[in-house]
Amino acid sequence: MPVLRQQDYWIVQSTKDVEASFDSQYETGKELGRSLTSSVFKCQKRGLSQTWAVKILNKNVDKKVKWADVGILLKLEYKNLIRLKEIFESKTKIFLVQELVTGGELFDRIVNVGSYSEMVAAKAVNDIVEGLKYLHSHGIVHKNLKPENLLYENLAEDSPLKLADFGLSTIISPEIDMISVCGTPSYTAPEVLKGERNGTAGDMWAVGVITYILLCGYEPFRDDDPCNLFKKIIKGKHEFSLLDWEKSGENARDIIRKLLTLDPKKRMTAVGACRNLWVLGFACKTDHLEDTVERIKIFNERRKEKPEMMQVSQTPRSRATSRMTIQPDSYSLPQTPIPNIEITNSEKGGDASGEGI
Repeated sequence: MPVLRQQDYWIVQSTKDVEASFDSQYETGKELGRSLTSSVFKCQKRGLSQTWAVKILNKNVDKKVKWADVGILLKLEYKNLIRLKEIFESKTKIFLVQELVTGGELFDRIVNVGSYSEMVAAKAVNDIVEGLKYLHSHGIVHKNLKPENLLYENLAEDSPLKLADFGLSTIISPEIDMISVCGTPSYTAPEVLKGERNGTAGDMWAVGVITYILLCGYEPFRDDDPCNLFKKIIKGKHEFSLLDWEKSGENARDIIRKLLTLDPKKRMTAVGACRNLWVLGFACKTDHLEDTVERIKIFNERRKEKPEMMQVSQTPRSRATSRMTIQPDSYSLPQTPIPNIEITNSEKGGDASGEGI
């Protein structure tokens, strides 16, 4: 009989292959997508008709948590979250069986709608922050918000937008060191890049970046060189170009300022965002954002032609010394340390916090 050794398995609640393999329980169907470290397929429980999706992760990446406890993730069920049904595990792979969604990505839908306005953008942001409010209330940080992880349940016009991929989520507790860095560089909060505590405020920064893109069609912080990109994020300075923002109202710009506030303690929370009048659709302009849609098309093409090849990670360090690097994701790229960056008061971005309008 096979011996179950803890070092061979990463997740407490997974069904290990020495007990029952994924293939013995499910039939695998059409491939739905593939990235550098994982692939997604349709699947069906043997003998049943309901269709699920399975995300298969290869164990050829560095483990962030040993013997992870994800019990709470298996209990989560909310309209704006993709439900995680069960987890299977072998010595080389992890199988995440989850809800199958068929409506496509948020930014793909935008370029195909007949009319796109602040109202449509606000509805998407509302769905995102509702999902985050639920996660945060259960002590969970998503830590990997990006366009690829914002998916519609189905093709219906009123379909809810759902948050996907809790693979980088961390349960907040005194026993777990939240000074860990993970996620996609463009959406990573400045305090995370500086090696400071990574909590729920980091998710809200990502919402600010996504909202900015929704309203103008490009990122608030842009640079092909990762170190220069990190410098811009850490300084937190972003602009509202008169030409590109002329059809967006002050209420839209105001919530972005509150989400892209440098101080995480003053940054708008998910609860505050859910109460915001712009997010609720009561303070939105209704002009068709034709130029924004065209820029989002270019943004979509660029991000799909050039997949994220880097994930932000952290090298071992003492509490007193922080050395941040770019961790290649299945590529043999040199690790480039982020230089020490002194930010003066005059260089800091806005501190416009608030939980109201």
